[in-house]
Amino acid sequence: MKIEAENLKDAYNKAADELGCSVTQLNVRVLQHPSGGFLGFFKKNAIIEAVLEGQKFKDDLDAGAARPQDKISKSDKKQSEKQTSAPSNAPHAKFHKEKQKAIVTDEILIEIKEKLIALFKSSDFNITVSEVSKIDESDVYIKLQGEDSALLIGREGHRYKALSYMIYNWISIRYNLAVVFEIAEFLQNQKKIIDSYVAALVERSGEERIVTKVFDGAFVKIIANKLKEVYPDRFISIKSTRNGKIVIVDEKK
Repeated sequence: MKIEAENLKDAYNKAADELGCSVTQLNVRVLQHPSGGFLGFFKKNAIIEAVLEGQKFKDDLDAGAARPQDKISKSDKKQSEKQTSAPSNAPHAKFHKEKQKAIVTDEILIEIKEKLIALFKSSDFNITVSEVSKIDESDVYIKLQGEDSALLIGREGHRYKALSYMIYNWISIRYNLAVVFEIAEFLQNQKKIIDSYVAALVERSGEERIVTKVFDGAFVKIIANKLKEVYPDRFISIKSTRNGKIVIVDEKK
């Protein structure tokens, strides 16, 4: 029988009660280990399959019963090989698989909002999905607000960065779209800090080569775009490092 509980200990005890024996008399295999998830999200219960000690699991018995039927005669096997190896006269069609260009639609926005609402409803955070809207054809804006905004952002934005990374990957893989993710006014405030940083960087560097400090997540794109505004005629690149990414503005020629 399959048993589900918050942790393995409870699952074992529940199985023992169901089978009317002690835990030591169980034959158990773990189908799913419990997981606390991330920030309360994606939590998983423990799932086990249990039988009395000395008994076999159901699929083991089914597999044993099925073995005699799995035998294939040599003549059948040869006939099958002949049919498989026979040349086909049908022309081989060639397919060129192109990645479909992503476009933000109302249906996608509604679906994203519904999934986010369901996600945060299952968490312990008092958070509202206040906005999911279209920025342009390939970018989605998501904003969360609520009493627990500060908790969700975390110290120095570490929770924001982790959650932003997860949501960015989900939107990118599922819809082939980019996302601008905001919690309260955190991203907006960070943009102001980046503006001040870029202004000081430009004043100090002038026309020389510029290398920024390490950034990660959405902040890399923000600072790169800001530098493109300041230096539209210079080549700007993003380079990965061990600790994150840096933005480089080549020296003016």
